[in-house]
Order: sequence, then C-alpha cells, then structure tokens
Amino acid sequence: MNQQPEKITALYCRLSQDDALDGESNSITNQKTLLSKYAAEHGFRNIQFFVDDGYSGTSFQRPGFQEMMKYVEDYSVSAVIVKDLSRLGREYSYMGRLQDFIFPAYDVRFIAINDDVDSAKGENDFAVFKNVFNDYYAKDTSKKIRAVVKMRGEAGEHLASNPPYGYVKDPQDKKKWIVDEEAAKVVRRIFNLCIAGKGPMQIAKILTADKVLTVTAHHARQKGWAMPENLYRWNTNAVLRILERREYTGCTVNFKTYTKSLKFKKRMENPVENQKIFEDTQPAIIEKVQWERVQELRKNKRRPTKTGRTSMFSGLLYCADCGAKLYFCTCNTYKDDSQNHFVCSNYKSNTGSCKIHYIREQVLYRIVLETIQRTLIYVRMFRKDFKLEMLAQDEESRKAELAEKQKALSGARKRMENLDKIIQHIYEDNVLGKLSDSRYLKLSRQYEKEQTEIEQLASVLEREIEAQAGQVSDVNEFLKLVDKYLDIPELDAAILNELVSKIVVHSPVRENGRKQVQIDLYFTYVGQIRIPLKIGRESLNESEPA
Repeated sequence: MNQQPEKITALYCRLSQDDALDGESNSITNQKTLLSKYAAEHGFRNIQFFVDDGYSGTSFQRPGFQEMMKYVEDYSVSAVIVKDLSRLGREYSYMGRLQDFIFPAYDVRFIAINDDVDSAKGENDFAVFKNVFNDYYAKDTSKKIRAVVKMRGEAGEHLASNPPYGYVKDPQDKKKWIVDEEAAKVVRRIFNLCIAGKGPMQIAKILTADKVLTVTAHHARQKGWAMPENLYRWNTNAVLRILERREYTGCTVNFKTYTKSLKFKKRMENPVENQKIFEDTQPAIIEKVQWERVQELRKNKRRPTKTGRTSMFSGLLYCADCGAKLYFCTCNTYKDDSQNHFVCSNYKSNTGSCKIHYIREQVLYRIVLETIQRTLIYVRMFRKDFKLEMLAQDEESRKAELAEKQKALSGARKRMENLDKIIQHIYEDNVLGKLSDSRYLKLSRQYEKEQTEIEQLASVLEREIEAQAGQVSDVNEFLKLVDKYLDIPELDAAILNELVSKIVVHSPVRENGRKQVQIDLYFTYVGQIRIPLKIGRESLNESEPA
C-alpha cells in the first residue's frame, strides 16, 4: 500500500434506531470488528474510528460524520472505509456528490466492503443503483414509522418521549404519566402568578430571586446528570412554554408539529384544528378553567407606559362604540396617580375615528369593586333564582347562535348545489366550443377552489352544531368563584382576572355640567349579570379631562 504515514484511515460506523431493530448484524460492535479486520488484512495503517450511534442516514448533520469530514477537508485522510453504502448515508443525491466529487477532490479512497465498492478500482455501476435503493428504503421506512406513530397518536397514546415538567413516567406503566409533586408546585405557582397579573418576564425574575431550580436543573438532579452552571436562572421562554401547555389540564395533545417531508426535517407548528386532544389521560395539575383564563390573559398583554407604570385593568377595557381596546395613560405632571386614565385607542386626541371614552383609573377601580361586591352578595342571597335565570339566558343565546349557524350551513349547501350546476354548464359550453379551453380551465379551477373552501366551512359548521346541541352552561363554575370570594375589601389583579373577563366603557354623557360614564361589567363564564335592583348598571359623574 502506498499511503502517506501522516494520513489516517477513517473507519466510519453508523447505527440508527431503525437499524437496531435488524439485530446484531448492524451493531456498532459488529461494524468495528468487520472494519478493523478488513483494514488489517489489506494493509491499512493509522486507523481511526468515527461513530454515530442513533443517527438517521437521511441526514448528514451527524457529529461523527462531521468530525470525519473536517479531517477529509484538511487533507488528513487517505481512505474512508464503511461496512456498506447505507452506513455512510441513505440520501441519494449527497451520496453521489461524496463519491463522485468530494472524496476524489481530497484524494480520498472510498471503500464499502459488503457492496464491493472501491474507488481505486474505478466506478461501480451497482453503487448508483444501491444508493437509489437505500434512499427508497429510508423513505419507505419513514412512511411505515409515520403510519405507526399516527395510529398511536389517534389512539390517544403520548407521542412525546419525555413528559412535560411537572410529570414523570409511571414506574408501573411507562406509557402513563403521574404528577411530580415538587415540579407541579412550581407549575401551579407560575399559573397563579399569571392570574395575579404578572408577565412571563416578571415570573422568571421572581422564581430566580426565590432560588427555584430551573426545569433543566430539576431534570438533571432527578436523573443524576451533571448539574447546569446556572441552577436558578429562569428565562421568559421557559415560563411561556409552561403557561401554554394544555397537558397540565390532564389531557394528551398529539400532532402539535409535523414535518413537510422526509428530507425537510424542520418541525412546523400544526394548526389547533389538526391536533388531537384526549381528555383525562393523566391527573390534572391545573384546572381547565384556570388554564383557559390564563390563555385569555396572555392574549391581552399588559405593556407598561413610557413611565414604566402598568394597570391591573389593562387589556380588559373595550370601547362600547367601536369595540377597540382602551389604553392606559399616565400623567408626568402629577406626583400621585390621581390622573392616570384610560382612553379609546381609536380616539387619538380627537383626530381618530372614535370618541374619547375617557375614564380615570381611580374611578374605574371604585366602580368595579363596588359592582363586584354587590353582585356577589346578590348571587349568594338569591343563588337558586340566579342560577335558573342565567341558565335560561344561556339557553336563549345558544338557541340564537345555533339558528345562525344552521342558517349559514343551509346557505353553504345551497351554494354547493349551485356550483355543481355552474361547473356542469361551463363543461358543456367547452365541449360545444362556446368556451375556450384556457378560459374553461381558469373558471373550473376557480369554482372548484370555492367548492373546496365551502366544503371545509360546512364541515366545521356541522361539527359546531353537533357539539353545541349538548353544551351546558358555565354557571356552576362561576358559583365556585362566588363561594371562593366571600369577602373582597380590596381589588387586586388576581381577583379581577378570575372574576372579570371584559369591561365595556360607554361614551360620556354630559348632565348638569358634569359627565356621566357608564360601564358594563362582564363576569367570567356568565357575562353580564343584571341585578333586579337599581344597582345593575353603574354610572358616575366625571369631571372633564385635563
């Protein structure tokens, strides 16, 4: 053999999880034995192993392979030897580049023992076919694995290899999750802090200050791994991921992401309607109603003003005329907070499309607190009558909504019938020569696209109508909150966010030289509550804004 002593002979081994199912023949140990024996028998010296254990051949972003290629590109490799072509890779186009261009450019001899490939002997026509077959094999295997994963996912099995923070695998049944109480306490605290008006960044700072182990540190301690450098430094993304995980309500969520193809590995987010949700598959850490409330609060992010101040009411106030949100304003000219106020975002100093809808924060606080206090007293005093009344209102609104959906579904079906007739008509015109082929193709595609969209809409409406037919009111959930808050001397963000879903501010009306501002309070789960006394809707004499 005519090798330069300073160059190495690279012996490359690879094993994927799928290959491991084939038995011992493809094991790393078996490959190393075969390659060592071949190198010794054929006079190859200065051997060095490069190994990728548990990596797919469809991607070349493998640590062992990448390390080997650095040696190749440094002209430090005389030969690369593998058991067979599939060990090097299963992606046809890049395998061709390696054999035909890259290895020859760096003067590297390539040998695949079991496939009788040796670049020193010239081109091997069989190698091209073998690479194509390996590529096909990878695609076929991927399809089969996806089919199995889909079947498991459709059956409600957990597809995630590891449970989310707050759960661990059940030692008695690895397919089930049980609560990790230490982590679950942190999860509950994070949700409670969010309900209390804290944003993800603020929550992360609180956990860091209180020296709570991070998710990574907690898992490392559990599994006996090396502990990370920063044991307590929580970041915003870690908090966000916890707040967004529906699994904490006790359900399984499958097919949250997908890949477009075998070769395009990037995970794409799947729309919620394409995900599969299975209820009550493990003990809940967070009540479903609390999780849903947090998602609503996350939509209404509280952004501080230029002065750095925020308000517990931010994100809850809406304009009665245009429906836009009211934003929080602070006054630098005042030492106290007496002139902090909310104004319609479409007002823009009388140059926008809406009226001012101005209300001071202190005034709003007093009205909301008094309204909540009186409402809770009324509900507790007349609990039975309140429940019957709310259930009747809910039934009426559901009937009205159901009627609208049924009307929309009827219209969709009628349009579908009309489109069938139109498509048939333009087809006949095309056959008779009244309509050109190009025009026919354009129109038929247009109508078929509309038909597909209407079919999808009709399918959604049918599902919603079916689901709504058996829907029950959330009055009982609201009554739980009433029992929870027996006495509310003061209002804070946690109480406000649990009890109130929306506050609508009407345009001020001038009476006797002063302004009266009416607000409508919408309670969580039940909406507006009209007390049959003169305390249903609050109004307030409000001075002109400065």
